[in-house]
Amino acid sequence: MVLVGLTSREEAVWEAIEQWEEEYFIEGDKNTIYSLETSLNKAIEKWRPDLQERLFNTIDSLIFHSHAISQNSKYDKETTAKVLDFGRVFNSDINEIADMKYLTIDQLRFITNQQLAKQRLLSLAQGGFSGIGGLLTISLDLPLMLTINLRSIQLTAMTYGYDLYKPYELMLALKVFHVATLPKTMQKEGWKQLVMELNHIEDEWLMFDEKDSYKSTVWLQQPVKQIGKGMVLFLLRNKLIKGIPLLGITVGAAANYFLAKQVTEITHQFYQKRYLLEK
Repeated sequence: MVLVGLTSREEAVWEAIEQWEEEYFIEGDKNTIYSLETSLNKAIEKWRPDLQERLFNTIDSLIFHSHAISQNSKYDKETTAKVLDFGRVFNSDINEIADMKYLTIDQLRFITNQQLAKQRLLSLAQGGFSGIGGLLTISLDLPLMLTINLRSIQLTAMTYGYDLYKPYELMLALKVFHVATLPKTMQKEGWKQLVMELNHIEDEWLMFDEKDSYKSTVWLQQPVKQIGKGMVLFLLRNKLIKGIPLLGITVGAAANYFLAKQVTEITHQFYQKRYLLEK
């Protein structure tokens, strides 16, 4: 796809995104990852419908509440102020989130990369904390993991000039989270649908369609993997090295870091592509 009206630098970024799309998404029907994910999905489909529904409702509630709490908190106002302060380093006339769009693509990429690097480190630390293996730390792992990754999406959206107090922007951010946490072999189709959402960008009051939400046994793989991780961390709590469950801490930190890396990578590529499409 060739876009007109872009600077040479923006064209280079666009080409890099297209290259990333070709290399990142897995054509899964020929690899072992597809087989493993298919087997896990078949196992989930055998669960009783009421059990699936309870898990769906629990995860939906955690996601929406985590997003709402972080967005309405004092921390959100402080984060918005920091994003604007970053922007003012490059343009002193920036006064609100929408003004961030006046920055160049390289300036926006720099700011976003700085913030997402901090989010990945935070996820690493939080995963290590859950690796202690106590019931409290394990029970907090899923809600904290959700909050950190949702915050990464919020930061990216705000940096690129999108106001998450608009219902459409809020729901689009949740759909980005959905795609970023899909099984690897399902992400290509999810990405295509996400980009197609931009064709309806003029309808800022478009509400979230339940049929497009998380209610798919495919998406349940991620929560199930997180629950499985919690069980592993609980079993590793007694594997001590000098009185510290180093193995559990390592497993927890690595698992949360790589999930955060996946979420931040897809999120940043999406908002860059959206910014350039709007140019």
